[in-house]
Amino acid sequence: MNLEEVYFLTQIGVGIAIIVSIIFVALELKQNSYLLRKSMADNRVQRINWLFETLVTDSEFRNFHQRIDRDYDNFNDDEKYRAMCLGVRSLRSMLDELVAHFEGQISKEEWVSLEWNMKYAARRPNIQKAFHFIKDSYPENVQRFWKSLTQQSISGDPTISS
Repeated sequence: MNLEEVYFLTQIGVGIAIIVSIIFVALELKQNSYLLRKSMADNRVQRINWLFETLVTDSEFRNFHQRIDRDYDNFNDDEKYRAMCLGVRSLRSMLDELVAHFEGQISKEEWVSLEWNMKYAARRPNIQKAFHFIKDSYPENVQRFWKSLTQQSISGDPTISS
């Protein structure tokens, strides 16, 4: 085998190695995208579980949470601040997921759940106040989408406190 043949075989080997490394990187990106979606879904589940566990185990919190829907206009400043902080806690994870949706990182199945949760949350007065507080930390497309939610209805028109 002469030097020219060895050179061509080396070029073929390098080409195959580059193709294999590109495939490996693509698989890693796919896995990382899955892990990101899984992490966001886990955060959503944790947030919802925390809320419902607290509603079940803490009667004072449960009464406060119900009053947000029924009696928000009569809240004193401290109660409105408390309600807004609860709203910020809930809203941040939803808006972060909405950003991920616009970047194509949320599956269609996850989007169905997220959209329903956002439609429900957008009607709560403390969430509306929280949105005005944190909206400037999110891109324009997220702000526009969130503002359009208040005009949409939810199937069955659910309320937790009924």
